[in-house]
Amino acid sequence: MEDAAHLEGILRFAGLFVVTILLPTSLLAYFGVVSLGTEEASVRADLQRAANITADTYWSAVDREFSRLEERIGARLISGRSPLDLPRELHPHMVAALRFDESGQLEAPFIIETAADGVPAVALFHPLVRQAEEAERAGAPAAGVAEMYARAALEVPWPAARSRLQFDQARMLIKAGEIDQAIDLLNRLIEGIPTQRDPWGFRVVDLARLARGELFLESSNRRRVRRGRNDLRMLVENLLSTRWVVGQGGEAAVVRYALSVLEPESTSVDWIAATRGRADERTSSLFWTGELLAEVGAIVGQAGRNRRTDGDLGWVDGERAIWVSTWWGDDLYVFALDRERVVSELKANARASVLTDSDVAAYLIAPNEPLGSELLVSKPLAPWLTGWSIVVEPRDPADILELRDQRRRQRFIIILLAVGMIGVGTITTTRLMKRELDGARMQADFAASVSHELRSPITHIRVQGESLMFDLMDSDDEREEAYVSIVRESERLSRLVDNVLDFAAIERGAKRYTLRPDNLAETVMRSINSISSAQEVRDKELDVNLPTDLPVVHLDADAISQCVINLVSNAAKYSEPGGWIGVRGRVVESGVEITISDRGIGIAPHDLREIFEPFFRSRDALARRRKGTGIGLTITRYIMRAHGGDVSVQSRPGKGSTFTLRFPLQTTEATPRRSGLR
Repeated sequence: MEDAAHLEGILRFAGLFVVTILLPTSLLAYFGVVSLGTEEASVRADLQRAANITADTYWSAVDREFSRLEERIGARLISGRSPLDLPRELHPHMVAALRFDESGQLEAPFIIETAADGVPAVALFHPLVRQAEEAERAGAPAAGVAEMYARAALEVPWPAARSRLQFDQARMLIKAGEIDQAIDLLNRLIEGIPTQRDPWGFRVVDLARLARGELFLESSNRRRVRRGRNDLRMLVENLLSTRWVVGQGGEAAVVRYALSVLEPESTSVDWIAATRGRADERTSSLFWTGELLAEVGAIVGQAGRNRRTDGDLGWVDGERAIWVSTWWGDDLYVFALDRERVVSELKANARASVLTDSDVAAYLIAPNEPLGSELLVSKPLAPWLTGWSIVVEPRDPADILELRDQRRRQRFIIILLAVGMIGVGTITTTRLMKRELDGARMQADFAASVSHELRSPITHIRVQGESLMFDLMDSDDEREEAYVSIVRESERLSRLVDNVLDFAAIERGAKRYTLRPDNLAETVMRSINSISSAQEVRDKELDVNLPTDLPVVHLDADAISQCVINLVSNAAKYSEPGGWIGVRGRVVESGVEITISDRGIGIAPHDLREIFEPFFRSRDALARRRKGTGIGLTITRYIMRAHGGDVSVQSRPGKGSTFTLRFPLQTTEATPRRSGLR
């Protein structure tokens, strides 16, 4: 009847399981079987749909990238800002931005000119020039080398060569410490012809301004230091605002060196960083302009023949660059993108546009490259890359059949999983029902056991009390025995109530133990003395052997007494009259052990795993005839774990049991500890 009462809640749980799990999984399995027939036709449609989405998505991304470039160029032209400034702001792969006039001549940011103002190579082999250079390499005195450069400057017939030799003279004067004389010479060079270049492509006036500014920065005169800093900044800004000559790298080198000199002296870190970025971009653009000079000529000629409306951009796929050109008034703007980097990035984006677990793969196909036999989609990348296409194919040529089989296997797996879930759910539900019934039965047994355990001492106390009250005792010995019996049963009742209250506190996590250094042997002896007069222990042989030199351990004396009393009481309860109970103490490597042994009925092996669980009572008929609540060993285990130790049991049916309390050796201060069922 008790099981039937508990079944009401269990049946509600079973009904919920059927509605929420069993029925949906059954329907899922049914529809999975029904859909197997349509799988083959849907595979190809799914592949084609995935291919179309992939190709459209990728093409739209490419279109957005190049459309943003067109919008940025148009926005600069409309706003009046030169599109030649910081070309990588327009596109990260832009390597050159050039402006041509109507006749096709390069106007900005570079120019193309001959070396009319350069130093003839023959000047390098003049005897006086070679003599001065050899003396400098040999480490001759700087003042003497300066005079040799001065004589050479007077002898050579070429103005550009004289300017370079005078600069070398000033350089050696600086080395010799003739600063004022060197500055005068540098000033004359700065006021000279600004286009003269030395054999290495440097303009002599730029070298003179650089040397003078560096010299001023090293001066101890603050005014000269400020002037040197300003001169170098003006030199950098002037060079970055002038047109550099294609094929000449002198200006770029001067700018980089001037920035390296200014960096330790400058208070504007942002200006240094921004200017170095502009210089790097312009140097890279100068290099690429020289490399693409032949190709850009064809682009300019084609743009001149097919002139468009202002702001209308045209695309040309060249050999080394992707070209964008547009007319704005009388000027033709031409922009070059690094073709190799653009193509490499587009290929990587094509591969990355498809997830690794997708059934399709995307590729970038070059002109005249053969297409696969299982082509799903091909979309050209005109006008940006002529002849190039984005193609989407199955990841494997045999992927369609494999995918169909895979889908079929997936449906079968779904069906099997559904059936498996039903089976697992049924087993789980059955176990939960059994656990619920077992728990309810254990709680019912606990309530009955506690009631029985309480009734026995209460009845005994009442009988003895009434006998004393009505003076039914014939002698003083009988009255004395009645008093002792009342006290003994009261102590038994108190222990039972304490166990129940402690278990309730432990279950709430509210039980606390205060550990203090104490003599374990004395605590155990007090516990044995207090229970030795109990009815279930009086007729047993108590064999106590506790060494007096057991080390001091940290413990809660009342809690340990409760453990010892519970174990001795159990040993007496499950032993025959006149049975033996042994209490031993010893020191082991990990701490101190107290063992309580008996030669009683023992514990079945299948009960050993559950003996410390709450409310557990053995299923053995012989053991169940003994009275008990099923919480004594649970309380003992939690007390020992709260002490940092543990309790274990060894038992053989018919031979008896041995319970071992293990205490760790520790040196901590007195500490309150909380224990709970969690």
